[in-house]
Formats: sequence, structure tokens, C-alpha cells
Amino acid sequence: MGSYRPLAALAALLLVPLSGGRARAAEPSPPYISPKAGTARVEARRPAKPAGPTPMVRRGLILPSGLLDPYLSPFAERPVGGDELRAGTSFGAVWGFLPEMHLDVQIGPNYLTPRAPPGMGRFTVTGRFVQSRPVDLGASFMVVLDPNPGHALLSYVQPGLPAILRPNEHLRIDTGIHVPMYPTGDRRIGLRVPLNVYVQPADRYHLGATSALFVPDTRDPKGTTLPVGLTGGYTAGPELSFLAITPYVTWTNFYQPATGALDTRSFVAGVIADFIIDLR
Repeated sequence: MGSYRPLAALAALLLVPLSGGRARAAEPSPPYISPKAGTARVEARRPAKPAGPTPMVRRGLILPSGLLDPYLSPFAERPVGGDELRAGTSFGAVWGFLPEMHLDVQIGPNYLTPRAPPGMGRFTVTGRFVQSRPVDLGASFMVVLDPNPGHALLSYVQPGLPAILRPNEHLRIDTGIHVPMYPTGDRRIGLRVPLNVYVQPADRYHLGATSALFVPDTRDPKGTTLPVGLTGGYTAGPELSFLAITPYVTWTNFYQPATGALDTRSFVAGVIADFIIDLR
């Protein structure tokens, strides 16, 4: 699961530095520019794409300009404090609309089970200001919308500083600092510090563990929780034209430091399928 890696909304809002979000593409090679003989025209010839897959740990924080990454995520969940099981799906897309900047729009989750409330949608703009082989650093701004009757449409906004660390070619760490701000109702400020670790045992396969420090209200740190998740993935296709399949499970309220309580009943599990479309 990458930085564009969208989850079902509950897991995404807890875990993803959107982010997030979600690096599902390697950085493109610059086009080769050559004048056409006998004319004043200049044409760009793209280099041949590699035949092999793009390993997940090599993907960057930003989807390259001119690319579109649609995704679909069916899931099942048991919400925190509830006994019912719910099923649904989220869908969205990441669009590289400017160099070093992309937009991630997610609609849903859309629940399939009766009496389930409408899920909250979101959109996130992410930009990168540091790009190097070991480190990517960026800035993001997320807006979360709540369509439920009687609720304020604007649920919260979340500025953040996402980061990718690569200690070596087989290991990737996604982290950052994100500050959800709730402007309506019980006005408050929270904190999210994700820590997602991915290992690449082979070019097509990766494994990962995900967690986060989640403080819903900085005025009352006793409400702090630590979600914990497991994920993996398979990537098919060459650079900038791949398909990725990423199953995951997240225990969304796994540990509460203030009480020492463990909650293994609340979870969300699903799979993310996404692919790259070149719009250039």
C-alpha cells in the first residue's frame, strides 16, 4: 500500500498520511527532445517502459504529472463500539495535475448493508518539496465531508507533513505529522502520526505493517488510540502503467495507552485495486 494507497474511509482517516495518502507510481523519466530533420517542429519521444513491475518501495510520494490512478476498495468492518458487521466499497482517483503535486478524491465508503449511515468523502491535495533517493518530504491538506442529515457538511480539515524514508532498496517507511481540525460542533484539534513499514521480498510482492498514534482531542490525551494493521500486495505491469492489488486488515481501536485496553473486535478488512492511466 503506497502513499496514494487509499483505504476504506475509517482506516484511511486513522492511518494514511494523505494523504494520502497513497505512492503508486515510480517517477517518470524525462522525455527525450529532438528536432525533426527538415522542419522547425520539436517532438518528444518517450523512453521505452521497463518490462518488469515497479516495486512498491520505489514509488514516490507524488503521482507524476499527467497520470491518473483510479482505485476501488470493497471492505467489511465492525465499527468501534458496535456489534454489527457492515460491508461496502469506496472508490476514488489520484490525479497528477501539476509537477510535484497531486489531488486525491475519495467517494464513500458506500455501505451495502441496511441502516448503515452514508460514509464521509474526502479530497486531499499533496505536494512534494524534498525528493531524494532515501527521503521524500511533502505537505498535504485534506478536507473531509459528512453527508449525514443533521451533521455539518464540513466534518474537519487536516493539514499534514507526509514523509517517505527508504533505508535500503527493500525497505520503506511512511510517516508524517497530521493535525485534524474540527471547526464545528465540539471544536477541537487532534493529532495523527502514522508509521507504516513495507518490505519488498520480490519485485512483484510486498508485505507491510501499519500503525499510528491517534489523538482525537489534544485537550484530552486519555482518548489516544493506536490502530494496528497488516497488509501486502501484488504489482503487475511496467513502470507508469501497472495494476496493483493490495489486501489489508486494520484493528482500528487496537490499543488505548491510558487504560491498557486492547480491542480486537473493531476492524476493517478489504482489498484495494488500482491502475495507472496515462493522460499525456
